[in-house]
Amino acid sequence: MPKQAGWIAAVLIAAGLAGTAWAQDGAHTLSAGPAYTSKDGKDGPQFPRIDMVVRLRDGAGVLQPVQAADLKLFSGSASLGGVSSVRTFAETGYGVKSILALDMSGSMKGGPLAAIRATVSQFVDQARDQDRVEVLTFADDTRVEVPFGADKATLADRLRQVDSRGKETHLYDGLLDALAQLEGAPPVCRQLTVISDGHDEGSQHTIDDVIRTALADSVPIDSIGLTRSHPEYLQMLARISQATGGSYAQAKSPQELGGLIDRGIKAMRATPVAAFKVSGLASDGKNHSLELRWQPENLTAAVQVHVPSIRNPWLLWGWVLAGCFALGAALLIFSRRRARREEAEPVEPPRPAQAPMPIKPPAPAEMNRSGFTAVEGYSTAPQIPPVRAYVPTAVEGELPVQQPVQQPVQRPVRAKTQMAAFFDPAQNLPRLEATAGPVSGQSFTVSADLTIGALNGNGLVISGDPTLSGFHARVRLADQVLTVEDVGSTNGTYVNGVKLGQDRKLLRPDDEIRVGRTIFRVRSG
Repeated sequence: MPKQAGWIAAVLIAAGLAGTAWAQDGAHTLSAGPAYTSKDGKDGPQFPRIDMVVRLRDGAGVLQPVQAADLKLFSGSASLGGVSSVRTFAETGYGVKSILALDMSGSMKGGPLAAIRATVSQFVDQARDQDRVEVLTFADDTRVEVPFGADKATLADRLRQVDSRGKETHLYDGLLDALAQLEGAPPVCRQLTVISDGHDEGSQHTIDDVIRTALADSVPIDSIGLTRSHPEYLQMLARISQATGGSYAQAKSPQELGGLIDRGIKAMRATPVAAFKVSGLASDGKNHSLELRWQPENLTAAVQVHVPSIRNPWLLWGWVLAGCFALGAALLIFSRRRARREEAEPVEPPRPAQAPMPIKPPAPAEMNRSGFTAVEGYSTAPQIPPVRAYVPTAVEGELPVQQPVQQPVQRPVRAKTQMAAFFDPAQNLPRLEATAGPVSGQSFTVSADLTIGALNGNGLVISGDPTLSGFHARVRLADQVLTVEDVGSTNGTYVNGVKLGQDRKLLRPDDEIRVGRTIFRVRSG
């Protein structure tokens, strides 16, 4: 299995597709997904083989090993087959997209903050080449301290600057901001780990919002509780982890934090991945809702699998041969009918050869078109205008007369040019008028650069939209010209319904910009 840094280029299930459902019976819980399969087997198992992540936890939330004979895959009541082998997630070589969310409120001052600084380095240092790691902090706001893809030197420098801040702890808002960073395409295995005392103060969202979003995006939330007072708040962290399929542990002292981080990393890499070879599932390029069953306790978990569209090469060759046969038969029938028609038609006798038509020479003193005198037995070559073409016509007893034919004039086709709209800053600064989304009805003036995103630090911060990236798009007014560009968002930026690429797009009045669920209309003045 190739190890590509950060992304698994295979046909697999990502946000909204890697359905993770929990079923609880007795002392165990079961969840399934994501599922990996591919068309050609280059970046994943080739269909009908499927790799599926399986999480079986005991009553304490600890991951348990599974046996191949205990797992079956079903589509409705029809069995699709069993497991051929079970490997650990580390053995498959798939990558993980992981965020470590840290509570930086005042309750973390002193020993807890020192322990967090020491263990975060350990968390990122253990990341493999195919993993992508981000460090995010929250207090009364949310900040991305170490973005995805940062090197270890950047990590060490940022950790030295991280300090407690603010007077409140927006725990639920911070977790929703982290989930927004995990949206979108593969790698499908996504994980969110939070270290906090579990106390939320001043969030605009609720714990149910966090759980609902994590389940919709299939992101398990692992939590580590660390507090010097009010341990009752740690129950909130335990509830989030249990509801989303993650694990919860309490660090009774700052010194235990490093051991819990290390234990969580090892547990993730030891997660079982079951290899199926299914039968009875059409390779139709669609999503299929399947059911995984763990037979010892009759537990079930739902999972969606995107099956690639694969055409049978023998069937294709069969159609090609059938087409060739039909074409050959048609040609044979046509040739036979033509031969029969020729046999039935009467044959005309050959006509006698006729003497060539005499050509009358010009008179000795006759002037030709060029102004030269024609002499008997000798004629000058006619001069033909270079722009006109002539079609000869013969008259009995005379020389052919050149008839001019006018050629059509080819005119160049001029391409349409898009004209820029100019906004005079002294008279009509452009405005973005929100017509849909969380800020619908509001208007925002653009005087220079205006960045749009879900995180603080943007010129226009839009919260409450899980489809909006932390830093999504930039609208720029320069030299009286208004442009928009996407800044690496997950779900893309659209102008008049067309998704932007890497280039900037000129904007004119009444153009429509869509970022996430928000739609802006460009207005002048």
